[in-house]
Amino acid sequence: MTTVRPPASPQPFERPAATELPITEQTRTVRAVTGILVPLIVTLATLGGIGSFTTVRAMAEPWFGDRAWSVPIGMDVGILVLLAWDLLMEYLDMPWPVLRWVAWSYIAATVTINVLAAHGDVAGSLMHAAMPMLFITVVEGIRHLIRHHVGLAYGTRTERIPTRRWLLAPVSTALLWRRMALWNITTYREALQMEYRRLTTVGQLQEQYGRLAWRWRTPLRERLSLRLLAAELPEHHPPTHGSAPAPPPRDPQPPRPYWLGDDLLLATRRVLDDALAADRALTRTELGQHLREQGFSISNERLTELRQHAVTAEVATASTA
Repeated sequence: MTTVRPPASPQPFERPAATELPITEQTRTVRAVTGILVPLIVTLATLGGIGSFTTVRAMAEPWFGDRAWSVPIGMDVGILVLLAWDLLMEYLDMPWPVLRWVAWSYIAATVTINVLAAHGDVAGSLMHAAMPMLFITVVEGIRHLIRHHVGLAYGTRTERIPTRRWLLAPVSTALLWRRMALWNITTYREALQMEYRRLTTVGQLQEQYGRLAWRWRTPLRERLSLRLLAAELPEHHPPTHGSAPAPPPRDPQPPRPYWLGDDLLLATRRVLDDALAADRALTRTELGQHLREQGFSISNERLTELRQHAVTAEVATASTA
């Protein structure tokens, strides 16, 4: 019986890397933009606090008397503390939405007090609500930037499937999205590679067992390997009777990319050796988690290439020994 093996990752989906700014120039640009935005954001928050300070103090005087000034200051300081804490949690990849909800509630209460002080005047109500809305928009923009950065650093940000694919092939796109969600595939390119391998394997099974009969005539092992394509099982399977000859080995020492250092390569080899000793196959996500626990920062897009370099280096070392 001929065993149908999943094909290797396809080449048609390999795209040239996008042109990026050098690290030093990119850092200078980010610092320059940050240096311009931070004073503007602080100014916006200060003006918003000053604008509502008099109104909130006047409405708090019947209950707080001479200490009515502490009410608007306490509310504004509390809002800033909650928002800053929320942004810090986002940066540490430990989001807690309660902080954002409470801060929004305080902002809504401040806006409501200012709107009530306008006594039904539409223009006054809009002017009182404009500044807090601008501040909320700025904070949400910062949160989105932090989430994007943290997602790239920790490999937890899931790319969206392009809208044109949803319009042209809604059913297959929905199935592709489902597999991305079930197998925690965060990049669209890797999802396409997995889909290419799955369709190629299904085509081979249909050619061997029949267009429709392959679903129940295919041996259990081959059907299981088809379902576990996204798990990125090791490429070397134990030989079976009648199996097809293995493909010729690749170049034992491919050129090492600039981002792959000796420490990262050795750490990857140790993780793979430990998994092999435990007779366990590591997925791409598990490999990334082990490396990030050791202090390495690497995106999911590079984990597959990193695994290949680690296995190739191990084979080359064994052959020389």
